[in-house]
Amino acid sequence: MLEQIRGGLVVSCQASDGHPLRDPETIARLARCAELGGAAGLRINSAADIRAVRRHTALPVIGLHKIPYAHRHLITPTLGLARDLAAAGAAMVAVDLTRESPADAELLAAVRAFVPVMADVSTLDEGLAAWDAGAAVVGTTLSGYTAAQLPTPDDPDLALVAALAGHGVRVVAEGRYRTEDQVRRAFEAGAWAVVAGGAITDPVSLTARLTHATPAASR
Repeated sequence: MLEQIRGGLVVSCQASDGHPLRDPETIARLARCAELGGAAGLRINSAADIRAVRRHTALPVIGLHKIPYAHRHLITPTLGLARDLAAAGAAMVAVDLTRESPADAELLAAVRAFVPVMADVSTLDEGLAAWDAGAAVVGTTLSGYTAAQLPTPDDPDLALVAALAGHGVRVVAEGRYRTEDQVRRAFEAGAWAVVAGGAITDPVSLTARLTHATPAASR
């Protein structure tokens, strides 16, 4: 899988509870659209969605399972959830390895015994610790989303991408990538792959961003 996503775009196809697109078959269609658009891989939340996606595309899947926690979600914080994702067809499993998560190097080792791990982190120190513990890739996914980093900035954390890559880490740039320029800059900073999500697969957020610029929005 590492070679399949190298230098490519991974598309995160997700929809939260209550969203109009919250349906496994709809997520699978989004994944198929991503494949037709040239995506190198997918990032999919929940075993149910992964099973649906596997029926529509052979693209490699980074699986995750979000659990509500305080101001955000934790990402695959238990071994059981990771096993379910792998059984559903995930080629890699994402695990939250921030200081806010109960997951640790011991869990990472247990998961990587049966599937490669993408460590989702928020800082350089977290990323280096995850890499030393054996993560296949380290994602900048949670930069700007932990309690210590709120409010979340609008732009992606390219500095973290460059810092991790500078230490020889195989880094996946994720979090607020919305434009071609941002994707190019991530690769220039040393990214192994780039993940984009809402900028592609969430028409609600896309509409909201554009309507925010209209005169009607200020009335």
